[in-house]
Amino acid sequence: MTNNTSHRVERRFKMMGGPACIVIDTAKRPFDNYEPLLDALLAELTCLETKYSRFRTDSLISTINRRAGSGIPTEIDTEMSTLLNFAGELWATSGGLFDITSGVLRKAWDFQRGGNASPTQLAECLPKVGWDLVEYKNDAIYLPLQGMQIDLGGIVKEYAADCVAASIREAGITSALIELAGDVVVIGGQGNGKPWQIGIRDPDSSGSLLTLSLQDAAVATSGNYARTIKYNGRALSHFLNPRTGWPVNGPITVSVLDQRCLTAGAIATVACLKTDSHAQTWLEEAGLPWLMMKSCGALIDTLTNPVSQRESLTRVPAAVEHQCLMLL
Repeated sequence: MTNNTSHRVERRFKMMGGPACIVIDTAKRPFDNYEPLLDALLAELTCLETKYSRFRTDSLISTINRRAGSGIPTEIDTEMSTLLNFAGELWATSGGLFDITSGVLRKAWDFQRGGNASPTQLAECLPKVGWDLVEYKNDAIYLPLQGMQIDLGGIVKEYAADCVAASIREAGITSALIELAGDVVVIGGQGNGKPWQIGIRDPDSSGSLLTLSLQDAAVATSGNYARTIKYNGRALSHFLNPRTGWPVNGPITVSVLDQRCLTAGAIATVACLKTDSHAQTWLEEAGLPWLMMKSCGALIDTLTNPVSQRESLTRVPAAVEHQCLMLL
């Protein structure tokens, strides 16, 4: 759906697992026809989702997973290779907590109905988890054990938001907003010169924990409030520790700011895979502005300086930052 309001063109749709929108502020170029650009941006997103979605049987990810244990590697292109390199660096930097092979653990937990774990299935799944098991070269990937899986869902949404932002900038647009299932990238400020106002969702209500004034920035949020698992009557996080297969007792929600959504999302996701204290240490060492709601509900943050004024990343792990630059 496209909504044309005063000085704005807006397209709302569903993509990457949730509601999405692209907003272009047309104040400086009010007479341009933005519909072809919006169509092209939506097509770009659809292409990325089709390629990397584990829910589509015709996706590249599904092809790789189907061939697990068959002896048949799958050829991949430069984009896929660079995404895998990025995931591999996150795996190493996080001490193995961020692992794109851990999706197989979902078989042991009933996410849809919040059921208890199956100890038998958990024992069967754990040997199939481990990025270090994957046979990977720059032009091909192979999963050596039948039943192994990879899932790039932890980074593709943020990567897609950055890709669309880059396409908008290439079109000469200087004021826009992209939102994909809660992750946001803003280009410039609003057409009236004011910053974009971006709310950080409150997990306990329909309101916001905080409203940020942003220009040329991205904010990504990761949390366990949208999906939980019940075990012995207790609600547990859907974030699973790839070493144990059990839910992580960590932050309820984490939001991170950066100039790139991919970096912000990666830092936020890894934080949610840690306990509260280790998550806070991780966020502090990353050196990006952040907000965290601890497992007890306490809120702490460092969202004090506009991210648009930061000239460079100072403490994000160098290897992760390098792979992000390779992608974008």
